[in-house]
Amino acid sequence: MLRTRSYDLLVSTFQAIALLLFHNSHVSLAFRDVCERMRIDSATGRRVLHSLACGKHRVLLKTGHRKVIDPALDQFKPNKLFTSKLKRFSITMPVLDAERRRDLESDVQHQRNFSIDATLVRIMKARKRLSHQELVGEAIHQIQHFTPDSKLVRQRIEGLIEREYETFGPASSLAACRYLQRAEGDPKLYIYLP
Repeated sequence: MLRTRSYDLLVSTFQAIALLLFHNSHVSLAFRDVCERMRIDSATGRRVLHSLACGKHRVLLKTGHRKVIDPALDQFKPNKLFTSKLKRFSITMPVLDAERRRDLESDVQHQRNFSIDATLVRIMKARKRLSHQELVGEAIHQIQHFTPDSKLVRQRIEGLIEREYETFGPASSLAACRYLQRAEGDPKLYIYLP
């Protein structure tokens, strides 16, 4: 006599929806069909199905390679022979793939650069003249949502010294201006250029 056992699964909403697609079903579904029925994009579908079919607790069975989701070929069906020693367990979603993580980190770094630049200009606009150490220390102190590295702040200062911006001068002509410059006698002293 085959004994069935119930389990308490701790899953995300997407994982729960995917599992409901296979509830009381013996039919296998293609990757594309699962994504269409769940109304999610391919990247999210890959993460959801990978967690359910390729992780530690394989509550779904798939065709093809055990560890990789192939959207073109893989078929998924419930694992009727699933067993676990645990009555209650969680199935975690995998982290973002490497390409999306790189894009996200690049976007975050871009936003941080803008934040550092804005802070440096705001400090120099208020103070007009500051030494390198005072400017770096004040910038690190004022930035609240992350702690910038002093090397990164120094690079952003150099960028502001080299970078020009355009502004309208008299008679609506464009004039190139700089944000900062070094003092002539002291290279560690910065001057704000309005």
